[in-house]
Amino acid sequence: MDIKQLEETFKEVSKTLGWSVDKRIALAVTTFYLTQDSGFRKKEHEEAAEAIKKNEGWASPLRYYMFHIASAFLALQGDPENGLKRLNAKQLELNEAGFRKSPYTYLAALLMEDTGEADRAKELYDQMKQHHKFLTSNEDVPYAVLLGRREGAAEERAATMNAYYRELREHGFSIGNDLQWLSQLMTFNSPVYDPEMVGRVLATREFLQNEKIKIRPPQYPILGLLAAAKASGRTLAQIVEHTRQLENSKLFKWYKDVAFSTAVQFGMKDIIETREVSDITFSTSLEMLMQAQQAAMMASINAAVISSSANNGSN
Repeated sequence: MDIKQLEETFKEVSKTLGWSVDKRIALAVTTFYLTQDSGFRKKEHEEAAEAIKKNEGWASPLRYYMFHIASAFLALQGDPENGLKRLNAKQLELNEAGFRKSPYTYLAALLMEDTGEADRAKELYDQMKQHHKFLTSNEDVPYAVLLGRREGAAEERAATMNAYYRELREHGFSIGNDLQWLSQLMTFNSPVYDPEMVGRVLATREFLQNEKIKIRPPQYPILGLLAAAKASGRTLAQIVEHTRQLENSKLFKWYKDVAFSTAVQFGMKDIIETREVSDITFSTSLEMLMQAQQAAMMASINAAVISSSANNGSN
């Protein structure tokens, strides 16, 4: 991880996105581009943003909640006009499968690859709801899409998620959406319950806590990401080192809460790059998982910014 490159790219991204865009969003967009090995694509990002402005009405989540998330994804795909059409077609497919239109169906559509994924996602979502009726909501749709395309029966995967959720509760994890997302990510490699997966999550949490990295509920999904990637002790040590470097940099002076998740994204990039050729299928899967986590991170930051703005406006 090159701090200087990160800082320089952040300046370029911030200038392009404009003074009115919260710096945390610019930071997430910066990380997204750098971990995709592309560097910031200013021209393509501006073209994608303009395509959204030209084709989407003011009520569209793509115009506010998802604006720079979608712009970054479309910029990397090339041909933003057609990319936007495909995105809307996928979002419509999710609606037709039974998901209510929301920012999360657009986020899920960004992750979709093939037709038919919407129906598989809905099947898994309904099975998840059988176990957690009130916890399972629109926010789970992106993970339902991501995991719905994985091999295995939806019923078994949902049951395994529930088993992981219950077991982690016994180990001091707080109940709620964050724990549910962690339990979902734990089934990424297999729908079959695996006690070793629980062990990896617990060991990862312990390692990070021993290094004074606070693991609050919002960080729970990151534990699932690292466990699914089978992050080694060496990788975890690098993530800790990078977290401290970021926390001490000028760029993260006011955004220390984002330092850890940013360091994890670069750690995942390293894991993918060091995989052997024989593991190319697994590496491709990890790239998809990392992209999903990046999108979720940007959405989370966006939501926090919107909530903060609304609260400040009401004071």
